[in-house]
Amino acid sequence: MRPRPLSTLLSILLLALSAARAEPQQHAPLQDTVAYTTTTLRLRAAADTTGAVLAILAPGTRVRTDACTVDWCHVSVPISRRAGYLSVRYLSLTPPEAGEPQGRGYINSQGVWVPSPQRTAGDSAPPGATAQCRDGTYSFSQSRRGTCSHHGGVAKWLRS
Repeated sequence: MRPRPLSTLLSILLLALSAARAEPQQHAPLQDTVAYTTTTLRLRAAADTTGAVLAILAPGTRVRTDACTVDWCHVSVPISRRAGYLSVRYLSLTPPEAGEPQGRGYINSQGVWVPSPQRTAGDSAPPGATAQCRDGTYSFSQSRRGTCSHHGGVAKWLRS
């Protein structure tokens, strides 16, 4: 058996490294488990920032991971019955603290998650409410435009 020239060995090594780099690397801690979003995230149709946006998820949204690479996880979102890709960087195995946003809400024109208008027991304004709508719900809107638009309009502003 003749020894191979150094250039051939280097070529084989580079080819092997390229192949290893091209294969998705698994991120074991997030494989097939429950995780939580740590910020407002766009659920994407592809594992890329140019992938179509399927939904916008609030901080603290619970997701189930399917398969993860170093950068992306394919997830399902039980609350909306959607599936797509999220960046691993913004997922946590730790549930959010009680003070973090949860429940129904929307992303406002500034890209910030805001709780949906809600009713309260005793008709008292909940913390953070900015207006009371004509249907009795309280809004958390951060701008005047569109506040209570699906709730009959604003009955009274609570703060400016």
